[in-house]
Amino acid sequence: MWCAERQIGLLLVVLWLVLPKAFGNALEPVVLQLPWHHQFQFAGYYAAQSRGYFTDAGLDVEIRNGFHPSGAMVNTVEEVVFERAQFGVGRSELMIHHGRGLPIKVLANILQRSPLVFMTLEEYNLTRLEDIGDRPISLTLPTGRSGEIIAAETLAALNSAGVDYRTLNNRPPTWNMEDLISGVTQLMPGFATDDPYVLAQRGVTPVSISPTEYGVDFYGDMLFTSQYQARNNPETVSAFRAAALKGWRYALQNPQEMAALIISEYGTRGPDYDLAFLLQEAAQMKEFMQPDLIEVGYINPERWTNIAELYLAQGLIDRYSLEDFLYQDAPVQLTLREQLPWILGASLLLLAILGVALWLHLTNLQLVLEVRQRERVESRLRYQAEKDALTGLDNRYQFHQRIEDDFTQARQTGAPLSVMMLDIDHFKQINDTHGHLAGDRVLQEIARLCQEEIRATDLVCRYGGEEFAFVLLHTPIEVAVLIAARIAAESPENPVEYDGKSIACTVSIGLAELTDEDSNAEALLKRADTNLYQAKANGRNQIFY
Repeated sequence: MWCAERQIGLLLVVLWLVLPKAFGNALEPVVLQLPWHHQFQFAGYYAAQSRGYFTDAGLDVEIRNGFHPSGAMVNTVEEVVFERAQFGVGRSELMIHHGRGLPIKVLANILQRSPLVFMTLEEYNLTRLEDIGDRPISLTLPTGRSGEIIAAETLAALNSAGVDYRTLNNRPPTWNMEDLISGVTQLMPGFATDDPYVLAQRGVTPVSISPTEYGVDFYGDMLFTSQYQARNNPETVSAFRAAALKGWRYALQNPQEMAALIISEYGTRGPDYDLAFLLQEAAQMKEFMQPDLIEVGYINPERWTNIAELYLAQGLIDRYSLEDFLYQDAPVQLTLREQLPWILGASLLLLAILGVALWLHLTNLQLVLEVRQRERVESRLRYQAEKDALTGLDNRYQFHQRIEDDFTQARQTGAPLSVMMLDIDHFKQINDTHGHLAGDRVLQEIARLCQEEIRATDLVCRYGGEEFAFVLLHTPIEVAVLIAARIAAESPENPVEYDGKSIACTVSIGLAELTDEDSNAEALLKRADTNLYQAKANGRNQIFY
């Protein structure tokens, strides 16, 4: 009897010691709020869930899609700020919300470049934002309503294009590609990772207008939380961030596995979004994340400063603080017992001063190499923001910067200034007959020819679609006409060889020289653009000035 009572007593003691620890190790429930449907765009979080990274971090994570049961889109910022979710996925407009007083903190930049584009179709003949006019469009524009979703890139691109969004024939986007195909709208927001592929699968020819053409180079998706979550639960925030980034690294290395997981465990929004779609999305996502160049989740304070300054200049915010906005891991506080091995280690290192010196030298060398790598990455990002990816020429944003500078210099010094606009004749016919890859080769050949025919001090850029623009400082119209004539003559003489066929093309060119009547650079550019359209109206393969 005594032995039995003793065994029961020991069992109770064991339970008393073990049960509190067991309950103390229970997983902490948290919610991750997504802004959209389940797809590869969020594969890193699914990987962290399926591979057990969240569980290993002591977290029980619920991943919610971006829609209410009613079908209305969820505002991820509100969900996190009002503590209905602990974490969310947002975009660069998080800076605007923060600048307006919301307690938001960015944990990781997942997409180093934004995939947002303005989608249209080739049949609508709309290749730049300046030509929207009174066309029916569907963009996310301010309405003044409480809780509305802010589309920062859209506003910044329209502002850079000189388009007043308040004058547009706009209706809120439904994000339904059928609206674009049927003509209900001729321009709507989309993502380069998704919509061009879906539209092509439906038998139409998509056209994308990128905000980067207007100098708007923002981050894409990023992981964020609230400031009070980061302040009051730093261990949870740090553990979630580390597990999520580990999940992203796994997802990028195993796209086939993750695509199959999304279909089986989360489901997609329709038949267009099948395995083939998810795999092409995965390839596109890798391009925008650039994991071979930049550590997944890397936050660049200097680039965030540039984004914030752009918001300030456009009146979207009136203040900002990167210290409050960007996350940093809290320093680890060690107890005396935890510090003791380090103290002993430091004492031993004092006896090996030569080894310490060598270690410091190697550490310094590693830092130098990391700085050089970071400089190469930053240079690559600046190149992507300023250059046209296909031709290597400067983009539209760089052109507008240059023409403003040259206009000011010409006014101050009295130097002649000419502007040229060039359009490849019947370019759509080249695409329709030979395919878009052949069209790309033609664009590259014309870009090379134009670059060869101008001086080092001149500028040629890809202005949009098949249009090229030139700024020629210290160049009167007579000399500009000679340059245009050389390009026009050389174009058909330099055919592109593609798929066993020779593709030759002609060009139409409009020119204008600065006069006293030109009140600004835009007026000069507009005259050159008008002359270009006159050259095309005269039968193409023309120079008009």
